[in-house]
Amino acid sequence: MSVQEKILKRVAERDSWLTYKVPTIGNVCKLLFGNFGKMVIQTGIPSQKEIDKVFPIADVDWDLLSNPPKHKIQSTWIGHATMFVQMGGYNIITDPIFSQRCSAVQFAGPERYRRPACTIKDLCGRDEVGIDVVLISHNHYDHLDFYSCQTLAEMAIETGRPMQFVVSLGLKDWFERHIPNSTMGKNTVTEIDWHETCSIQGKDDDDNIKMINITGIPMQHWSNRYGFDKDKTLWGGFKVTTTGSQPSNFLFSGDTGFFDGLYDIGKEYGPFDLAAIPIGAYEPRWFMKEQHTNPDDAVKMMGAVQANHAFPIHWGTFPLTIEPIMEPKEHLAKAMDEAGKDRATFATTLIGETIAI
Repeated sequence: MSVQEKILKRVAERDSWLTYKVPTIGNVCKLLFGNFGKMVIQTGIPSQKEIDKVFPIADVDWDLLSNPPKHKIQSTWIGHATMFVQMGGYNIITDPIFSQRCSAVQFAGPERYRRPACTIKDLCGRDEVGIDVVLISHNHYDHLDFYSCQTLAEMAIETGRPMQFVVSLGLKDWFERHIPNSTMGKNTVTEIDWHETCSIQGKDDDDNIKMINITGIPMQHWSNRYGFDKDKTLWGGFKVTTTGSQPSNFLFSGDTGFFDGLYDIGKEYGPFDLAAIPIGAYEPRWFMKEQHTNPDDAVKMMGAVQANHAFPIHWGTFPLTIEPIMEPKEHLAKAMDEAGKDRATFATTLIGETIAI
């Protein structure tokens, strides 16, 4: 079966889910014209001074990043869906976007109101930190950023520390055409389908074998980059598992709406020590429900996938939809209380903060 045949099969699978509804051109026009100020002109964003008071950016603790705990998952929020995850002796970055805008061009499109916690050079230029694996969940501009991926591939060659790009099915061709450095030197690009696993193996500083397994996980979303390529590449999450006597299990969900298949994911792939779950870009619900979880859905998703702890992503960085920028944080705390769950197991952090689970 060809790559495109596999993707068509996944599209049909998603379209069969009762929780999914294909967005129509009419609904897209209704969304944009009805919310033109907030979504196109980006009105209503507080000043940087105002945001600094309630949502400051934390200084990255480079000592923590240089000495991650051996048998835990250490995660630093860079912003939006970009996490720097350290587990099993590997440093992993998810859906890296360091650009000022998540757009096809840098003179228009959603502009960030919070800068990244650090730069790519900060991460790659330190011998004791560095990046080994890059995960790309799908091709939307706020998850697949050309400039960031290009810089990462270049830094890998410059520093002599190769990167392995693990991407959703159909995106390998995009990387080979647009980011040629992603397959130069010892850099590699591996694309995986839902339920397909790739293994990454190397040696640690003591010359011991280290390995992680990365599995593609179904999510309820879609792909489109140029306007005429809807669902031509796959979307999804990733399960990352370490090996050894004390394995750790991490779920990066990328983008998703809530769907019943999340319970199957929990049964088949859980429990997860940590799950990165989106909590932002959810209003108006009549349009966003099928593709983006809100905090209530996110708390429900945490239980469905059997996550012991969850990390909120996909908020606090870009003004993608119409809810107030700090509402996801407030809404999440309320949703956890209403569900009778410990807030500490699914709590927002500042950009730049590091946690270890």
